[in-house]
Amino acid sequence: MADCFSQSKIKILVTLFILFVSLVTGIILAVKFNSKDSMLVLEDYGIVSFVGSGITTSFFSRLLSVILILIILFGCSFSGYCLPFAVIILAFRTYLLGFNLCLMLLTYGLSGIIIAVFIILPCQLLMLLVFCAFYFILHKCTCDRRIYGGGGLKEKLKITLVILLLMVVICLLETLLLLIFNANVIIVI
Repeated sequence: MADCFSQSKIKILVTLFILFVSLVTGIILAVKFNSKDSMLVLEDYGIVSFVGSGITTSFFSRLLSVILILIILFGCSFSGYCLPFAVIILAFRTYLLGFNLCLMLLTYGLSGIIIAVFIILPCQLLMLLVFCAFYFILHKCTCDRRIYGGGGLKEKLKITLVILLLMVVICLLETLLLLIFNANVIIVI
């Protein structure tokens, strides 16, 4: 696995830079939309939905989001030409993270700061790092299969199942922490 990261060092650094820019962009746009009229428009379109969803609904919608991203990244890993598409998917998720975190801070004040900084941000950043690692490990498996031959699909499926299990644990942990600290503030990214 360390070999995978040493061979893709530049791609990983560029990807992490793009994700950082996406996070900052989300934060800047959320600050721009901080007026009362803008918040009402965002709520009308369902972009901002913190209150009203149950714990199981929140968990399963997060899990569905994670599964969809895993499927997309799994498909993108079969070709090096799909790297930009995978980065765009991860960047959009990071943008939504920054946007929703900032709106939560602006909307809910101190309780929003506590929940966003101590629960949502660490869990979502961990998920993003796992997504990035997942993509680059699968991409390395594809490259190795082309160079050395052999079956790579079984190995990719095993890695995908392990990552999916890890993501379920992270989603469950985040949902339980949100339930414990404040059941009314649920965010689905």
